Amino acid sequence: MTGLHRREFAAFYAQVHATPGSAPREPFPWQEDLLDRVLAGGWPELIDVPTGLGKTSVLDIAIFAAALDRDSVPRRCFFVVDRRLIVDEAYRHASRIRDVLADASADSVAGKVAAALLVEHDEEPLDVTRMRGGVTWSWRWLERPDRQAIVVGTVDQIGSRFLFRGYGVGDQLRPIDAALVGTDSLIIVDEAHLSQPFLTTLSDALAQDTTPPEVKPVVVTMTASPTAQGPRVHRISNADQDHPVAGKRLRASKTAHLVEVSGVTKRNNDQQVVAALAQWANHLSHTNPVVGVISNTVARARAVFEHLHGTYPGRCMLLTGRIRPVDRDYLLLEWYDRIKAGRPCDPEEPVFVVATQTVEVGANLDFAALVTESASLPPLIQRFGRLNRLGSAPAAPAVIVHSALDSDGVYGEARQATWQWLSTLQTPAAFRPGTHPPSLPEEGLDVSPAALRRLTAAVFEHGRETWEQLQGTEPYTPYLSPAHLDAWARTSPIPSPNDPSPAPFLHGLQREVPHVSLAWRNLAGDEQTWRHALEVLPLMAEESIEVPLMAVRQWLSGEHITARFADVEGEPSPDEPPRAAASPGEGMPRPVARYSSRESIEVIGGDAIRPGDRIVVPVSYGGCDAFGWNPTYRHAVRDIGDLCGGNGKRRASVRLGPTLPMAIAAHDPSLASALKELVRSVGRDRQAEQLDAGAYCRRIEQILRARPDIIEVLGADLDHDGDDVPPHLAVLRRLALAKKPKVDEHLASGAVVLTSDITSYGEDDSAQGSSTARTPMRLDDHQRAVQKRAEEFARNLRLPAPLVQAVGLAALWHDEGKRDERFQAMLHGGDRWAAAAAEAEDPPRILAKSGMSPLDRQLFRAAQQRASYPAGMRHEALSAQIADALLDNTTGIDRDLVMHLIAAHHGYNRPLLKPVTDPAPITSIQRHGEKVEVDSGRSIDWSSPQRLTTLTSRYGRWGLARLEAIVRLADIWCSAREEADA
Repeated sequence: MTGLHRREFAAFYAQVHATPGSAPREPFPWQEDLLDRVLAGGWPELIDVPTGLGKTSVLDIAIFAAALDRDSVPRRCFFVVDRRLIVDEAYRHASRIRDVLADASADSVAGKVAAALLVEHDEEPLDVTRMRGGVTWSWRWLERPDRQAIVVGTVDQIGSRFLFRGYGVGDQLRPIDAALVGTDSLIIVDEAHLSQPFLTTLSDALAQDTTPPEVKPVVVTMTASPTAQGPRVHRISNADQDHPVAGKRLRASKTAHLVEVSGVTKRNNDQQVVAALAQWANHLSHTNPVVGVISNTVARARAVFEHLHGTYPGRCMLLTGRIRPVDRDYLLLEWYDRIKAGRPCDPEEPVFVVATQTVEVGANLDFAALVTESASLPPLIQRFGRLNRLGSAPAAPAVIVHSALDSDGVYGEARQATWQWLSTLQTPAAFRPGTHPPSLPEEGLDVSPAALRRLTAAVFEHGRETWEQLQGTEPYTPYLSPAHLDAWARTSPIPSPNDPSPAPFLHGLQREVPHVSLAWRNLAGDEQTWRHALEVLPLMAEESIEVPLMAVRQWLSGEHITARFADVEGEPSPDEPPRAAASPGEGMPRPVARYSSRESIEVIGGDAIRPGDRIVVPVSYGGCDAFGWNPTYRHAVRDIGDLCGGNGKRRASVRLGPTLPMAIAAHDPSLASALKELVRSVGRDRQAEQLDAGAYCRRIEQILRARPDIIEVLGADLDHDGDDVPPHLAVLRRLALAKKPKVDEHLASGAVVLTSDITSYGEDDSAQGSSTARTPMRLDDHQRAVQKRAEEFARNLRLPAPLVQAVGLAALWHDEGKRDERFQAMLHGGDRWAAAAAEAEDPPRILAKSGMSPLDRQLFRAAQQRASYPAGMRHEALSAQIADALLDNTTGIDRDLVMHLIAAHHGYNRPLLKPVTDPAPITSIQRHGEKVEVDSGRSIDWSSPQRLTTLTSRYGRWGLARLEAIVRLADIWCSAREEADA
């Protein structure tokens, strides 16, 4: 017992929100009331709270409630924001909660919360993960199914995982992700009006599944909506309106002014609207220190930025979702203190923040003045939420710029309907770009949160039809049938070509813009050199941008970019006719690398790119600057592959070659110079064949410690771990602290790859990933350790005793197929004599893990060939056959369940394994001195599809995936920590 009490929530809240030099913060009344409500009867269906009143503090409430009532509150809290750029306070705030719990003294309230959350034999009380598009951030984004976690992500990333079709996730990992999202979870959807198709799909899917109700997700929506009725809605109260801080924010002075662009034609409309936005921003900057400009498309935002940047260099930033996350981190490190809400002081000279819809949700920015394109009502309300956010300014103007010749674009007819409605409240002023903007009247349209609530409520009461016109037409969500769910539950092999796309079920049925994930690397040489460069340093989410497929194809072909797009997920496809190539002779698409995994990389023509592809192009192609996607940028792009992997649980890898100092030079020339010398010494060592990973890590530590400014950022012990650490320092710190680093994989450029501590081993879905470790490990010792860990997970999750026993048996036998003498030879480097000698020892030394480097794929492939182990053969096929014989001696166990958990242990055989021809099939396995009949020529078990159908009916689609995840995560946990039970 930790002795934690409900009355201590205010103290916990104060610890989480503590700021040096500031008075302690107290929770708002609505937050205290919500906690009481959750503890008394569970979460409401809707939280109706205006922007600016701390909605992300629902995370504080979720964690504190879990600490008070560990067994009935969901373990994983998903905070869903339907925007690509997750710069929002939700992730920062979740990280702050994690850090406070990790650093708290035992006798503090946070210390008691941490103690209550920490499960037996675990190391951390709380996991925090940020999900974003592109390549998966970390395939092991949650280590334990029984650990409390906060996950911040988008509808695409969380929704696709829920539907067993995780974007950027290998087929074999999808059941784990589906289980973690679809069971024992609290899914909070912020600004739910943006995500109604996703919510409809969630509801329909859960209603058609037999997963036990007590572990099905709890879904909570958050939005300010006058349509919300009933007892399942949680709202602010009079106590919030009277609160000295909350009341001030509710009544924050904000006045909107309507400006209609005049003198425009269809030909010059774009240029005139851009000029109007830039001119009004310039005009407002004379009396306001931070001016925000929000455009509806990325192209217009870029054009406005170029206008302002030419006049105010160094005082303009561009913030869109089409930026590499590493570049975004540097951008925010430079700018955030000047533009965030609650900044200690205003900048000495006015600054401009040009952005797209990406700042509408969750961005804790505070503009002194705002210029925005017209839009439908919901996004306008969100944009006003970035203006005078804390109510600290006596007045804050907003200018809404509208052109009657604009196409309906992103917001359809709702944009024009909203403008007409606003025009009934205030007469628009005409403005011709190129003339001096007129002075704004003192009185404008009151758009404070309190006034907007009254205004929108009045519109809704006046008539639902008018309200729906201002909201915009919701896309139609297709009917979700059990057939859809059954198809998605089959993850290996995918039932192609009849595999339904999840996109319409996440964003509605519309002509969507297909996207690809685009990254830049220093690629040179032939196709084999490209593939090798990407294999040794895999692609990371932090270096990728999601860009519409049409725009990428046009860019690669040298055509004019006609694709115009916004910054929202699931955006409708624009009705724009394609244009001709820029000039004769152009139009031949340049080659790119399609990256599926480290084991599946192919060089293709730009015209062969498919929707959803992960594409890598040479840096010489241009197309990206410090602010993101810029197809007109002709200079070489910085390769930032070495700046990823500094945070989270992944190992850090860098190329000790020219790319590392070049990537860092833009941010710290002095540090880059020191690293150049290290790179030169590595080159000399490489020539002498005397590479020393430990020496290089020690040298990096010396370089960091020699700089007082770096130590101030990282902490005296280099162990500081926070979002305010520049990406390059986060990576170098991890290398400096590495205990068992490794250097290998020579590249064509002469560089070698330096990797920090090996704490995860390849992929769970490959023979190498499941069979390599730093030191050899006996099979029986490994399987018993996995059994203990799986049973521990199951007991912590309160599974019934028969299920605990079933997952335990599956864990105990999951690797039995590795007893194949050819597999043992493979684990001995392909040496059959060494394997036979090990088996002749007393007791026999049968291995589960080889001791070969998990990073050396070529060595493992060579060992497989020497051992004559058939390519593509899955050891779990034999494991299931052996388990089938062993189960004859057990009673009271769900035999089908144990068989399935073993056969599908690495994500294959769901429901079938791929056919593999064994030229020399084995017919028996020696196990503990006894012969077990098997047949390696029978790699496919044709009863598996029916067994999967039976089990999904018995346990539910997500319930069965949960049982699989328990066993698989136990195996991954033991492998990563080299746990063994002798």
